[in-house]
Amino acid sequence: FYILQDLAFMPVTIAIATLVVGEIINEREKKERLEKTRMLTSSFFTDIGAYLLKEILRMTDKDAFLTEVVRSGAYQSGTEKEILGRIQNAKLNVHLDGEGYTKTRQLIRENQTNILVIASNPLVIEHECFTEMLWGVFHLMDEFRLRGTWEELSKHDVDHFNQDFERVLRLLLMNWVGDVRYLKETYPDFYAT
Repeated sequence: FYILQDLAFMPVTIAIATLVVGEIINEREKKERLEKTRMLTSSFFTDIGAYLLKEILRMTDKDAFLTEVVRSGAYQSGTEKEILGRIQNAKLNVHLDGEGYTKTRQLIRENQTNILVIASNPLVIEHECFTEMLWGVFHLMDEFRLRGTWEELSKHDVDHFNQDFERVLRLLLMNWVGDVRYLKETYPDFYAT
């Protein structure tokens, strides 16, 4: 009787074990995909992101917190969640100038292929904040194409670009913090303040 009772519950036991093992495997695969995505984000910051960040910050009102974020990932001033919250709520005032517009436009146009290659990777879709940042950069790319050179811009165009640059700067900073945290934890030899 007990053998029959054990046999009766065996399919339930197998089903539960299969679900648990399947979930563990899915979690491991997700971590591996995230690891590969982190490599993409790091390559973005190496190719274009750090230069874009530097140029937009040059045109932004000075702020000690933002300077610390860029310099060190802001790990001296709080946890990653706290820092991302401060970035999300920070008042960013970008004052676009001709030099910044021209440099940023040239930087994005020269790296257009690299940005498209990174964006075409299916792993990026799982990284929502990074994807949103890429959309912001693509929007700038389109605006540069449509509006032309600095001399062709109206005051309304400059105001619009200030808002676009502020949005992209906020997303760049948020992704920068994540990238610095990843480097610091995973490759401490590559991390330097």
